[in-house]
Amino acid sequence: MKFSVIDLETTGLNPKKDEIISVAIIPMVGTRILIGKYFFTFIKPKNLKGGSIKYHGIDFKVLNSAPTFNEVAEKIRSLLEGTVLVGYAVQFDAKILQNHFRRCKIKINFKTIDIAKLECLLMRKEGFGFAKLTFDDLLDRYKLKGMFRHSALADAYYTAVIFQHQLKKAEEFGMSLEELIKASMD
Repeated sequence: MKFSVIDLETTGLNPKKDEIISVAIIPMVGTRILIGKYFFTFIKPKNLKGGSIKYHGIDFKVLNSAPTFNEVAEKIRSLLEGTVLVGYAVQFDAKILQNHFRRCKIKINFKTIDIAKLECLLMRKEGFGFAKLTFDDLLDRYKLKGMFRHSALADAYYTAVIFQHQLKKAEEFGMSLEELIKASMD
């Protein structure tokens, strides 16, 4: 199965109004992380809110010289098409991407796997109770040092490593891809 581990940095948390300012995509085939084939770009937004800088730390100068979403939309579509999107709170990423693609008159639908929801399912299968997990909780559970957090590329890489471990656990439980996708919808 082909996966696209994705992380976005945005101007805010409203997928209908806010804009993407960086995209990172790391492909996976099964449990193999294809780190050498990653894609990353900053994206120049139409309106940049200064308040979002405190979260992502991206400099306005970098964004002013970045391509617009329209300029990279076809490349991003080609990377995501035919894959399952994997991420933390990936439904947000999928919604904001779909809104951006819609503005470019590109139709695309995504199947998604949310690593936090998947982890909750795996924990239940292991006999643990339900827990709401932050990204930092997941980093701790998998003993990863969260350096350079809120960088789309770093967060996508950490997500890929976590998902790699989760796929191995899911395989031990005999879980199908459909079950992994369904877990993200619950």
